Amino acid sequence: MSFNFSFLKRGGSDFENVAFRRVTGGEVRSTGAGRRAVTLVPMRSLSLDAFSFPFSSAAKVREALRLQVLPYAAAGSVEIFPVLLERTGRAASGVTWYVSPEELAALPEETGSGGLVWPAPLPLASRVEGTGVTLWADEENLCSLLWQGYKPVLSRWRPKAHATPESELAWFDTCCKGQGLERGSSFVLDATDPEAFASIGEIARESLIHCPWLRDVNLSRTALEGAMGLERSVRLLTRVACWVLLMGGLVLTGSLLRWNQLQHKTEAVRERSEALYREVFDPAHTGRIGNPVSLARDKIAALQGGVSEGRGLDGALADLGEVFAENTSLDVVVDVLRYNAEGLDFTGSAPDMSTVLTFRKAWEGRASLSQLDNTQSVSGVGYRFDLRVRW
Repeated sequence: MSFNFSFLKRGGSDFENVAFRRVTGGEVRSTGAGRRAVTLVPMRSLSLDAFSFPFSSAAKVREALRLQVLPYAAAGSVEIFPVLLERTGRAASGVTWYVSPEELAALPEETGSGGLVWPAPLPLASRVEGTGVTLWADEENLCSLLWQGYKPVLSRWRPKAHATPESELAWFDTCCKGQGLERGSSFVLDATDPEAFASIGEIARESLIHCPWLRDVNLSRTALEGAMGLERSVRLLTRVACWVLLMGGLVLTGSLLRWNQLQHKTEAVRERSEALYREVFDPAHTGRIGNPVSLARDKIAALQGGVSEGRGLDGALADLGEVFAENTSLDVVVDVLRYNAEGLDFTGSAPDMSTVLTFRKAWEGRASLSQLDNTQSVSGVGYRFDLRVRW
């Protein structure tokens, strides 16, 4: 696939700084100096064909085109230069240029270095207004392109010793008539005329306005090697990405299995702890028990008659009365109240979670610890809760 060059911007306004060169007799001749160069080559083996695929990836397009020409490989290898002309969603269509490797290898070394290589009659499309025949004539070659709506559809080369521009145009008359194609007008550029060749820059700028895809045409060995290198890199990175994705999937699967196993073990320990607490201390308790270990420790301390610096039962009940006196709208029902020397344990219900939190907060200034161990939404009741208060 050819590369985009920054000096070929839309509209072609900066073609003033581009030097056009031509190849003749194995030599490269230039119209003058410029920051970049476009080399026009009358390629003998050049042919072209349109393509349309339901994808637009450059690598996939090249691979599909390579598979298309594979049955003809016995006749000789060709180099493929696809150029996208249109994109519709994920689909793409364009033109493929085919050139023999031998002809590319025979081009002078400076051809394509730091610039583009175009078929010689390619920049002349504006002279036939997008439909017709553009013909390039130099000392040895007659090279022509047939255009339909600013799209090339046919390439032809003849040695100048065996043909004339007139005979070539007559051939295209017959070809278009037989194929049912619009013949359009004709334009012949005599590249041997210095004045005519000097006008190629202006003609190319006009053509680029109608054919912005011209900036993507580069039939050079440099572009071919770059495209192949890019494809190799993409294939390598794709394989690496697939392996990384596979390894990541395996690690993720193992982590999920381990997490699931730990969750089951944690749930089993929690259920055993709750069952032991109910069996030993509170068989009538229903629902989840938020912290059975702490509750069991409190129960054991109460049974042992542990001495505490906390409040007595009278003081604890007085604090409870103050809580409800200070919060007259507090809609809390205390179902179970447990007292020991270290504090109080409440099991109750409230219509919503905000009321439960208000009840807990009311104890913060009266105790060193006010902790909700378990809250559970119960249909028709609201929220059941367990509250631990420690002095």
